[in-house]
Amino acid sequence: MMIDGEYRTAFIANEHPELSYGTAPAPVDDDQPELHGGGYITGSIIGIPKGAKNPGAAWELVKYLAYNDHALATLSNGLRNVPTTNASLKSSELKPDPHFAPFLKIFANPHSATNPITAAGAAYQEAAEEFFAKYQTGKGGDLQDGLAKLDKQIDDQLAQITSGQAP
Repeated sequence: MMIDGEYRTAFIANEHPELSYGTAPAPVDDDQPELHGGGYITGSIIGIPKGAKNPGAAWELVKYLAYNDHALATLSNGLRNVPTTNASLKSSELKPDPHFAPFLKIFANPHSATNPITAAGAAYQEAAEEFFAKYQTGKGGDLQDGLAKLDKQIDDQLAQITSGQAP
């Protein structure tokens, strides 16, 4: 079993079309069946590089790719990324195969969520990944103590950013 992004279905279709597999939402606690079908979601990230030669034209392209239902459905069908607006998610232009369709349902599920946006960006994720990697290899010490330290580290990162100091 593997937890991965929806785009992986395109990689498998391209690189190993003979592979027999299925996709489904992650399991949930039996005590919370209402959460079934939800999951971790993100949207497409698009940006304009600092110093772009034609920032006005770049902004028009960003708006088109971010809000045009036809463009989002076309990108979704080609890249196998979930379109990132509710309207495009319901587009009749989408062509979900059995491996990709569960991801569309997960994205639409009201119990799906993503990481919170913070002033420190992804620093909290990096700190958590570092802690969990260390803990899983047996070098993390006491779990509760480690989680308390991780919590403080993340709070300290946010405090430094919001006070105007770089971490």
